[in-house]
Amino acid sequence: MSSALLHSAILHSPVQTALPPQHTSASRTSLVVYAIAILLGLFSGWVNQAVGDALLTSLCVLAFTMMLGVWKSRQPWRWVLLVWVGVPLVLAYYHFIVKWPHDRGQVYGAFVQLLAASAGGFGGHFMRQMIDHVFLKKED
Repeated sequence: MSSALLHSAILHSPVQTALPPQHTSASRTSLVVYAIAILLGLFSGWVNQAVGDALLTSLCVLAFTMMLGVWKSRQPWRWVLLVWVGVPLVLAYYHFIVKWPHDRGQVYGAFVQLLAASAGGFGGHFMRQMIDHVFLKKED
């Protein structure tokens, strides 16, 4: 083929536009994972209420969000919120339904657990990226 014909064919070929990435059903997170995150958050809230130790609750929240962040690393903020919200929800349940009084420190402590959840969720996300890039490096 001559260079003029090849050049002409290239100029008259239709331009392909960039399509947004299509997400397959395999990459989507199922409702079971969301239910697990909510149950882990409620368990963390129960630990906060039963043991009464804010540091143990922080450790639970940190470990659960880090585990979920490593397992499903896309959008780690959802694990932060789903696990963390269990602590104030259980505290509200025991305060309004069971009628166990709480002081201000316990209420503030339930909301400070958001810091531990953020560290765990985003730490797990970056840990997964490190695992993917360092240990599972594909040959170029």
